Amino acid sequence: MRDQAIAWLLRLRDTPANAQIQRAFADWLAADPAHQSAYRQAQAQWAWMEPFTQQSFPARDAALRYRPPARQSAGRKWLAYGMAATVLLGVGLAIFSPQGWYGLPHSYNTGKGQRQTLVLSDGSELELNTDTEVRVHFNHAQRHVDLIRGEAFFNVIHDAERPFSVQVGNLSVRDIGTAFDVYKQADRVSVAVQEGVVEMVSQGERRELQAGQQLTYSDDHRFAAAPSDITAATAWRQGQLIFNGRRLVEVLAEIGRYHDVQIRLPDPKLAELRVNGSFRTEQLDSMLNAVATLLPISVKRIGEREIVLEALSGKH
Repeated sequence: MRDQAIAWLLRLRDTPANAQIQRAFADWLAADPAHQSAYRQAQAQWAWMEPFTQQSFPARDAALRYRPPARQSAGRKWLAYGMAATVLLGVGLAIFSPQGWYGLPHSYNTGKGQRQTLVLSDGSELELNTDTEVRVHFNHAQRHVDLIRGEAFFNVIHDAERPFSVQVGNLSVRDIGTAFDVYKQADRVSVAVQEGVVEMVSQGERRELQAGQQLTYSDDHRFAAAPSDITAATAWRQGQLIFNGRRLVEVLAEIGRYHDVQIRLPDPKLAELRVNGSFRTEQLDSMLNAVATLLPISVKRIGEREIVLEALSGKH
């Protein structure tokens, strides 16, 4: 069925204005719902291979040199073309697909307030938090993820033959059979291990983290221990934010990750106020009202996308 779909794709590309071929193709599609699926797959694979048309590699060169015998019937000719194209696409996918020999990277991202769970080809799971972007690069020798921005939770299937690593700037986090969280912030990267062990490496310095431990790596290339509260670090996976004595300015920065609004704190004295509590990430007004209940502040909306937090009169 796949060979037939590829043969039809080639035939239609070669003679797009032939009404008889169009009718025969329509009959083929109508004969079986699976034909439509096979044809869509062939179209997608052809489109995926298009960027390689200007490149030279053995599978493509061999396919371009291929010519069927001159006296073949029309049906045999198209079957032969279909077989040649199948070889080209099959070899191309085996070499260049995300799980192939070289492995083309795939990018994934989430918007503000969104979360996404990906099941990778090896069975590992990758959960993306709000406003996050990753680039996944798997091939025959390695499993590698670049965290471009945001936060992700990794539940890794261990494979000693293909190490799993996460790169965040010049920091590398290597899995040793683990479930762990990596959060890229403005001035540091935080790593929290839920299960197993990870190794953090930067500029020749190595640190090993066990289950229940957290560590930060700052822009000035320093490692520092962080509070070992894994529940708070990974609460976003359940749609929550948990703060245990966090500074108000940090709390507002975290809340702002999930909503497309600007939250301002004009009075610098308020920045050091401490917040305790658990909040639902999707409920912006509830979060801010709860904070205002806990602290001597008021919440003022300035238009749809701007919120100002001010001190209550006489309560600095």
